[in-house]
Amino acid sequence: MVYTDKFDKPVTVKAKKWRSALTLPLDKGRSSNWDLTVGGPGIGWVNACGQPEGMGVEMGKSLEISWLNMIAVKYRMPWKSSHLSIGFGLDWRNYRISTSQNRFIPTENGGVATGQYPDDVEAKGSRLKVFSLGVPLLWHQTLPFRFIGDNCSLRLGAVFNYNPHASMKTKWETPDGEKAEQVTDHIGQRRFTIDFMAALHIGYGLNLYVKYSPNSVLRGSGQPSFTPLSSGLILFL
Repeated sequence: MVYTDKFDKPVTVKAKKWRSALTLPLDKGRSSNWDLTVGGPGIGWVNACGQPEGMGVEMGKSLEISWLNMIAVKYRMPWKSSHLSIGFGLDWRNYRISTSQNRFIPTENGGVATGQYPDDVEAKGSRLKVFSLGVPLLWHQTLPFRFIGDNCSLRLGAVFNYNPHASMKTKWETPDGEKAEQVTDHIGQRRFTIDFMAALHIGYGLNLYVKYSPNSVLRGSGQPSFTPLSSGLILFL
């Protein structure tokens, strides 16, 4: 966009604009080291590391859906090839059992345990779902080579999570064909967790990521103990 105007005497005109991750590469004339950006959604697969033997959570069927940076602020370092960002986003992790006779069971104290399905029923799957609000703090480093499209870059950092909601659902079918399910919103999830994250920008807005949390998903004695490791694809990080 070009703007022209005439003035009767010399004047000073100051302008400032915010840029998003979608348009940042097109903006060559920087006047500020600060940017307000918006990232894209992501999808990945979650592994329940250290899960009890026989629990049966499957990484191939356990999905993570995220929007890591719904909005973020970036600060570009003086050497131009690096910047630091802090943002806000959402995350849903789904831990699924579908190929064994094990299932998640609610306990009387507001947690979950694992056990067998009732006799003579057909298992239809059992899952835990955890919803998180996250604050990602990431270091971005441009790399001196290209893969597809533009320069590759590396992101390293941590995501600080608050997990306000989680649920459990188990489904089965009785011998006479009736469908049944057991649902609870009280599973004793850990409220505050941290994810360590790395992501590689390979071009055209595509980013490969991996995240690991050392915090157990569930808290309290008697709960199954496991930690999440996820990997997948994020757009416009």
